[in-house]
Order: sequence, then C-alpha cells, then structure tokens
Amino acid sequence: MKDTPSITYQRKLIEVETRLGFIYVPAQVRDLLPNETAQVQVKLSDEKQVASKNYNADHYRIFGLTTFYKRNKLKPGNVVSVNVTQQLITISKTAAPSIEDSEEEEDETLVDISGLSSQAKGNIAEDRVKEIILLNSQGLLNVYRPVIDTRGIDLIVLKEGVFLPIYLQVKSRFQVKKADQLILSIGKSTFRAHHGFYLVGVAYDPDKAEIGEHILFMPSAKVIEMSATVKANGKEYYRINVTYSKALESKYKKYFITKQQLVETLLEKFEIMSEIIK
Repeated sequence: MKDTPSITYQRKLIEVETRLGFIYVPAQVRDLLPNETAQVQVKLSDEKQVASKNYNADHYRIFGLTTFYKRNKLKPGNVVSVNVTQQLITISKTAAPSIEDSEEEEDETLVDISGLSSQAKGNIAEDRVKEIILLNSQGLLNVYRPVIDTRGIDLIVLKEGVFLPIYLQVKSRFQVKKADQLILSIGKSTFRAHHGFYLVGVAYDPDKAEIGEHILFMPSAKVIEMSATVKANGKEYYRINVTYSKALESKYKKYFITKQQLVETLLEKFEIMSEIIK
C-alpha cells in the first residue's frame, strides 16, 4: 500500500495569527491542501475530537484557532508544530522554537484585510474622510452621500447656509506602508473636470484603523492634466503614483495637505466658488 504523504513543520506565530486565530500555511505543504477555499479536518493536540476548520486557499490560512491559542496561552513568538496530510492536519504546541518560518513574515504582521471587498475598503475610507470633515468643521460643513454612486461622486459637501456643493471622489490605498507607494486609479469614464469637483486620495493603515497624515486634495482638472493614463480590464484610468514618504517632494506636492487642513481647504474653496458665482 502506498504511504500517505505527510509533512511536518514548525511555525513561529506572529501577532496577527494569534489575534485573528489563524495559522499561515507555507508553500511546501500547500499541495496537500485543497486548491480552493474549503473545510479541512484539524486535530488540535489538547482536544480529543477532530474538527472542521476553514482553509482560505487564496491566502493560505487555516482559521478557527482562537480558542486553541488562548487555552495554551500562545503569543507572538511561540512555536507550534504542524503535521499535514491530505486527510488531516495536526497542530500542537512546542516547548521552544527550532524552525522559524520567514516566508511572507513581513506581510503577515499587517492586519488581515483579505476578506474585505474593494467596495468595503472604499466605504471605510469615505467614512474616515466624512468624519474628519464633520468633526473639524464644528457644524460649518455637512456631508452627504449620493443615492447612486456610479457617477464618480462619493461625497457631497455643503457649507451651512450656502447652496453651492463641493463634490469629492475619494480614492484609498490600503497597506501603503508596505511598499511606500500611494497608487490611485481613477476611472476616466466617470471623471470630469469641474471647478467644484475634487479628488481626495488617502493612505489607509488598517493596523491603526486610520488614514495617513497626508491627504491628496486635487482639483479634477489637475488630475486629468497631471496623471498618467493606463488601461486595465478593457477600461481606461487616470493613474497617480506617489512615494508616500516623499509625497511633499513629488510633482503633486502642491496638492498634499494634512488631515487638519482638510476643512480649512474646503472652506477656502467655498469662498472661491462664491466669488465665481457672483
């Protein structure tokens, strides 16, 4: 009878694994696991019964280990031993580290956002921008969302007593700190130049649940003038790419402001528009 393939390895746990209750699966054992996200059979060393756990085949993670980590008081830096066959995965606590996984270690120190859709990420960024405006304007500004969000407008800002709106398209980039690149793609089909239309570009840090200190606040006409044009999936986009740590040295430096300056800048734009209308 042919022996069942079996691989044993040790994993040094990192913070996000213990916090979210999963374990990362290295490349050498993935062939023994399903090619698509599915339930796998897991035997934990401190439990008698085998249990089904969710395996995410896109990001190579076995979930459902929160209780196991807590029971064994496992923390970042502790080591577990993992034996993998096609039928069963056995996970147990070890006394001391002997093998340290390094593959994708840097990536895994970040908050796991693999389950978030692009729309969910966009909503998070829009909410943060909205909160900054409302909190810092002390009632002078209000923010509205369009009922239909397919026209390139994410937020509409109004000044108290003034019926001249400022339209904002909010673009966000998550995990900017990993590569230090703020890359924004703006669909050409819905982006038009208008004196009351602005692009707001933010770098969102999931570890801190906050957007970065510097925000790109750029008139729509300047976005069209200064950005590159790229094609992807049969569509054309305006592309802005900035090394975030050097944003104030880039060609877009004139349009980077701090979070604290966002409201002040919006109020200035309202004053300018009032003069235009007169």
